Amino acid sequence: MRTPILILALSLTACSSDPTLYHTLATGSVGAEAAADVSQKIKSLGVGPVKLPTLLDREGMVIRKDATTVEVSDSHLWGGELEDEFLNALTQQLQLRLPATRVQGIPWELSQTPQYQVEVKLDQFDGTPGEKAVLHGLWQLQSASDSKILSSEPVALERKLTESGIEAVVRAQSNLVADLANQIVRGLAAH
Repeated sequence: MRTPILILALSLTACSSDPTLYHTLATGSVGAEAAADVSQKIKSLGVGPVKLPTLLDREGMVIRKDATTVEVSDSHLWGGELEDEFLNALTQQLQLRLPATRVQGIPWELSQTPQYQVEVKLDQFDGTPGEKAVLHGLWQLQSASDSKILSSEPVALERKLTESGIEAVVRAQSNLVADLANQIVRGLAAH
């Protein structure tokens, strides 16, 4: 009689899988370079849209295995849409650096149209556990009132990982968003 119960218990144990973990990008003051002089010149800044490649437009995290192989994780998922996660993190990182500027993510009311708008197009935003995290793409600054492009800069950022595991990749990706905010602020200062 114990044998069927033991077999059932073993089969249930064999079917159990790793728990699903949900991740979000940190929005703290990681690597913030305050830019009070830029913040005085720019009264309002809109952020977005953030455009993702199809590869990243999914719930599961994209984990890079090598230059040509990626894995979409079933157990490590973004807490929300990656596009929204990225937009919110970047908006908050820019607000930290531009304290006198009203920084807001897309969409905004017509009556709240900002002076300038930053759009981001991501080509790559992933990582290899134990190795590095990468953010590649392009950002452009435009006049929000007439959509005239004022400047455009490529993004090629990487962070080496000192720890292994997905959590280290997510921390590095959060730092890459902060690095992008620093790059945008430097671009605003040059404008």
